[in-house]
Amino acid sequence: MTSKNPFDNPFDFTEAFQKYDPKAVAQQIQDAFKIDFDVIKTAQDKNMELLLATNQAFVASSQSMLERQAEMLQQAMTEATEAAEALASSGSPQEVAARQAELLQAAYEKALANSTEISEMAQETQQQIADKVNQRIAESLDEFKQAVDKIA
Repeated sequence: MTSKNPFDNPFDFTEAFQKYDPKAVAQQIQDAFKIDFDVIKTAQDKNMELLLATNQAFVASSQSMLERQAEMLQQAMTEATEAAEALASSGSPQEVAARQAELLQAAYEKALANSTEISEMAQETQQQIADKVNQRIAESLDEFKQAVDKIA
């Protein structure tokens, strides 16, 4: 009479795995915790939609800012050319110095306004994205509460 010694081949799990049914185990876990995987999938789908929407908003905003910055640069180049022509046609050194001061003041104010405009564009995009994320978080919390209420 031979007895099967479990230590003869300690790494042979063939018999154990023959009885293992992953679908049955998953169903047992789902039944035990009353998990509705459709709810989880729906929530994840919404999260992915949010991710795509926020990425699209970011790309669109970045493109708008780049286009606006290009317009600002082109406008600055045009204004610099006009300023150089104006300085060249000025008469006395006092007139040139006064005109330079005026041009520097105008250039400073324009640069400040442009920086403010770009900053506001970025802030607006950030706020839109934050609003979407906050809305989704609130929805997720409601979905979680409803899922817990179903279990209880």
